Amino acid sequence: MTVKTLIASATAAVMAVAAVPAAAEYPERPVTVIVAWGAGGSTDTMARIFANYIGEDLGQRFVVENREGAGGEIGWTALANAPADGYTVGLINSPSFESKGIVRDDVGYDMEDIRPLVNVVTDPGVLAVAADSPYETLDDFVAAAKENPGELSVSHEGVGGDDHLAALDFTDKAGIDVNFVTFDGNAEATAALQGGHIDAFEGNMSEVANQIENGSVRALAVWSSDRMEAIPDVPTGQEQGYDVISAASRGFAVPADLSEEQYNTLLEAARGVIENEEFRAELAELNMPVVPIYGEDFVEFLENNRETLETLWEKDPWIEQ
Repeated sequence: MTVKTLIASATAAVMAVAAVPAAAEYPERPVTVIVAWGAGGSTDTMARIFANYIGEDLGQRFVVENREGAGGEIGWTALANAPADGYTVGLINSPSFESKGIVRDDVGYDMEDIRPLVNVVTDPGVLAVAADSPYETLDDFVAAAKENPGELSVSHEGVGGDDHLAALDFTDKAGIDVNFVTFDGNAEATAALQGGHIDAFEGNMSEVANQIENGSVRALAVWSSDRMEAIPDVPTGQEQGYDVISAASRGFAVPADLSEEQYNTLLEAARGVIENEEFRAELAELNMPVVPIYGEDFVEFLENNRETLETLWEKDPWIEQ
């Protein structure tokens, strides 16, 4: 082979390599984050903060899209049906996410169609009343409910959610009957409470911690095993003789068929966000306890929850309560 031919061959080889397109780095465009609840609540707020951090880390915008309704089902159905291309992530709330398929056979999504990614926050439940409510203590509320069966109204976000199940557990152990009122998000419920449209709010600590601190809302109990740092003066249900423990776990998930490469990219980015002290400080300001559960551990956590809920359902169905 002549030197001229050798040079020509080498040049052709270099040009051929150059002609092969470089592998695209994920993500190449903005990612949609489906939130199955309305804007302004703690779930939406946490999602937006997380989206800002993970978007900065991965170099693309993560854009929150609120798809509220049916106690989360509309948003989770949209997530399950989204293309598994890495450009749709969804926020899931436990135990609402697991309970839908137990309550009904015609739910729009199946848990197997959605792959959990990471849990971020675990937010304990509270029962609260407006500041001008006549009920100063949990026992006051119970006494009034016993005197007026079915008349006192209590909010929740949907059948089978943590607040609904906590309220059922409490009313069962207290031996009272109340009127449940469903809202598409705790932001609506707290507004209804302060507007005098409901007697009590059953929801999560982060939704009302600031109102408790400024005196516009009075918490009668927190459904945790110990008092919470954010609301140290609020007694637990157990302290008052009601053995109720309840919390909402909020995390992120993706369509089940997402590639392992993209799943791992999102998982590692999520880990980086959760380990970021600035992110944790922002959530602490909002009274949201960060309790990370990653990858397959989160999958197992939700599967175990579902098994527990199935057992409860078989014992005492809550669909008509």
